[in-house]
Amino acid sequence: MLQPLATERAMKCIEDQNTLVFLTDTRANKKQIAKAAENLYQVKVEKVNTLIRPDARKKAFIKLTSEFEALDVAYKIGIL
Repeated sequence: MLQPLATERAMKCIEDQNTLVFLTDTRANKKQIAKAAENLYQVKVEKVNTLIRPDARKKAFIKLTSEFEALDVAYKIGIL
């Protein structure tokens, strides 16, 4: 995981869908991304969606389980 994204769309995902958005290494797979998020932020990941941006960077949408709030994690890591 390289860095969290703090765009308008990422903020909407955090608030509405309980999802964190990160830029990740293009070679990382979904299982590696989920494990890294769980280890770094002490959360449980429900699922991970990824996409490759036009600038060849990978963006990961990390949906947290209902027992964890993405807003709390975002405050903790300094996105908000």
